[in-house]
Amino acid sequence: MNYIKSKRRKIIIVGLVLMIIASAFIYYKFLIPSADIQQYKEYYASNTSQRSLNEGEVKVTFLGTSSLLFDDGDTQLMIDGFISSPPLLKILPFNNVKTDTNIVNEVFRKIGVDHNKLQGLFVAHTHYDHALDLAYIAKQTGTHVYGSESAINIGLGNGINTTQMSVYEVNKAMQFGDFIVTVLQSKHSPTFDEGEKIKEPLKQLAKALDYHEDSSYDFLITHHHKTFFVKPSANYIEGALDGIQADVLFLGIGVLGAQDQDFQNMYYEQTVREIQPKLIIPIHWDNFNKPLTDALEAMPKFADNTKKGLDFIIQRTKADKIDFQILQGFESIYF
Repeated sequence: MNYIKSKRRKIIIVGLVLMIIASAFIYYKFLIPSADIQQYKEYYASNTSQRSLNEGEVKVTFLGTSSLLFDDGDTQLMIDGFISSPPLLKILPFNNVKTDTNIVNEVFRKIGVDHNKLQGLFVAHTHYDHALDLAYIAKQTGTHVYGSESAINIGLGNGINTTQMSVYEVNKAMQFGDFIVTVLQSKHSPTFDEGEKIKEPLKQLAKALDYHEDSSYDFLITHHHKTFFVKPSANYIEGALDGIQADVLFLGIGVLGAQDQDFQNMYYEQTVREIQPKLIIPIHWDNFNKPLTDALEAMPKFADNTKKGLDFIIQRTKADKIDFQILQGFESIYF
């Protein structure tokens, strides 16, 4: 009897050791960050601490993924409605995602979102990491939502009236205080559901995979003599940006490092070389299954090779003498 018990204990111990080894293998092979963002500290933007805006200034605050808040003191505009950052287990097919209202409320308090000033929420496309929180943001602030037909269906599924939402009119300039926003047709980085729409109102709780891409968009934003271009997804439509230039380019690099050299070079030629910015700030480089903090980590290895993507952009911008700066979560840059 003691022999049998001893053998069972050995089997259990061996099993536990194998599980630990397998877990460690999975973590280091797939789940660790695909870049150590601390190794790029020399590129961290300076003078990012919160302060009062000077007359005519624009402040842009980075909220992870491709969520940005533009603020000139009188008017605020937001790119993308994603703050909640549900953990990895929540996005698996057997689970559901939903807005974490406490997190959204706390983040908006921290960055100074003003319900009387926020005049528009612009959704780049309707994957959950861009659109999960759009309905709650609209409810809480009363802001108007702009997006694809799928964005409208996310709003409808969560109680937003059609009068508070509009489908994009591509290439049409829209004025909000001193900001002028023009929405441009774009293309998602290589994805499994390109162009697939959300055809019915989508109510939370919902599966992450129910948030289909629909169409993807870029944003040209001007404020007096300053021009900003926001490109949330790392892909291009050849010739689409001919004749468009901006001072600052918020450049999506999500999964860029996972693409081949030809794709990377064409992406650079069709975006950076066309827009000719003085400054590039990368976006959509962080792990959006971890909470929004001031110490964001790079995407995990299973999703991207962020180091390769960053190194490529840094090498090309150095050659072209373009300033390159990285914003961490909650950091603001002033123009």
